[in-house]
Amino acid sequence: MLQLKHLKLIRDLTGVEPYEIKPLKFGFSVNYAADANVILASQQVPENMALLILRVQCYVADINTADSAYLVYRAIPEGAAFWILARSVTTTAIINATNPVAPGHLPLDCDEFLIFPSLWYANLIFNPAAAPPAAVTLQIRTTVFGYLVPPHVYEILGGAVDWINVQQ
Repeated sequence: MLQLKHLKLIRDLTGVEPYEIKPLKFGFSVNYAADANVILASQQVPENMALLILRVQCYVADINTADSAYLVYRAIPEGAAFWILARSVTTTAIINATNPVAPGHLPLDCDEFLIFPSLWYANLIFNPAAAPPAAVTLQIRTTVFGYLVPPHVYEILGGAVDWINVQQ
């Protein structure tokens, strides 16, 4: 249902018909093991397309089957999260597309409006503020709802725009 609403929104904003739009869901499940940059999601934008990101969902789960909290969802830990334009799936720093010091909960569980140009990777980076408790085995799981759209949509919507209001 969410993707149908997104398709209608894209059509209403840009005039692009739904058959020209390719919905995507992508993201990684990564072990939360240290306080270092991790890539939570990555998608290559093909030639003659643009990538429009409209929703990001992220949570932490205990993956130890012997633990009483097995697969219990938890909130994202403290830290910073941001999107970058990159040249590969493993790159963690090329061009920041969003504020690199935004608190993790802002870009990791929200409705977005980000658009990325063709021939780049859109990578979602998370830098946790601290390592997890030693007694648990945690995994960060991410799902991004994105849409490959014709390249002229990039110009119609004004390029990559995301303002994350970071107040201290």
